[in-house]
Amino acid sequence: MGKNKRLSCLLAAVLVLPWPAAVHAMPADATPQGVAVDGARAAAFAAIMQRHGIPGAQLVHVRDGREQAIEYGRMRADGGRAVEADTLFQAASLSKVVGAYVTLRLVDRGLIELDRPLWEYWPSPRAKDNPQARRITARMVLNHTTGLKNWEISPSNPAIDGTPLQSLFEAGARYSYSGEGFYLLQHTLEHLTGSRWERLARKEVFDVFGMPGSRYLTDPESTARNANGHGRDGEVLADRVFDWENTAWTLVTTAREYSRFLQRALYRGEGLTPASHALLKTRSSDAEDQAVPVPVDPHIDWSLCVGLETVEGRTRLWHWGDNPGFKAFFMLDPDSGESLVLLTNSENGMQAFKEVLRLFLGPGEYPAVDWAAAQS
Repeated sequence: MGKNKRLSCLLAAVLVLPWPAAVHAMPADATPQGVAVDGARAAAFAAIMQRHGIPGAQLVHVRDGREQAIEYGRMRADGGRAVEADTLFQAASLSKVVGAYVTLRLVDRGLIELDRPLWEYWPSPRAKDNPQARRITARMVLNHTTGLKNWEISPSNPAIDGTPLQSLFEAGARYSYSGEGFYLLQHTLEHLTGSRWERLARKEVFDVFGMPGSRYLTDPESTARNANGHGRDGEVLADRVFDWENTAWTLVTTAREYSRFLQRALYRGEGLTPASHALLKTRSSDAEDQAVPVPVDPHIDWSLCVGLETVEGRTRLWHWGDNPGFKAFFMLDPDSGESLVLLTNSENGMQAFKEVLRLFLGPGEYPAVDWAAAQS
């Protein structure tokens, strides 16, 4: 790494020895450029991570077509390797946005319709005794109005594929966040395409946007690059192995690769018709979860899979990820293209979100973070 692309932030560490924060500046197409970097901001970012006891993180900020990437800390707190550009983090529910993009690609090809019940494409055994579940459409999945629970049982339990789906309310009636809906949609698309989800995502997204490290299945050849998750007190959590893919939560990726997806798929709409691209940015449900009411509800809506935060007339796209020991967040201005991706390997990651957003995107209340915290 060139001397002009690395900055050591020698700050007092909370849990371990001081860590370096590697800083890089490049255009959004990831071609390196020898441009000045903001060392003070990188040092402030490192201080935020240390203040919240976050062992490792990756951040990518894009503004005016220029990208600044920061790799901070350690893959594991008890002496692991430094976080690098190719270190893989669990992206948790940021997985769903990739799934939504794949779905809209297939909608554009006429393979599936947004408002036709998934049951008519693939009669899921989990839905056979539930009339409401048999009414669920792709649109309901993407805007979280399926009426399904988030999960019937832990999505890491192999018994999930044999667990009947139960409805909390009539399909399409109102908002309630659900991973089960995405898993149902995944199986439907696998049936229609004849491809497992990992292969479908690689064909439609990873290979298209230059995301070689991203995957939904654990790859034994890349496990050495996987960051470890950490609990609130800094304890290292056991490695998680994703033996089968789930478009709702098993994506592992890097901040640079996910930022590339945001810029090209969500901002530019590459690979989508203008109508489908607009669906990712247009309100489809009000995101008012009756089971989790929060004061910031008036500021939050949902498009087809992406959160919409509106403050003083300005709307930005966002999503969060919440796996044990990993917290993730992105925000994107659909007008200017300014975006931020943050991946952390700590249960404390969400506590840092607002500080990081203010540091890079500017002052604000960022009600999306409050809404996500309530859901989590």
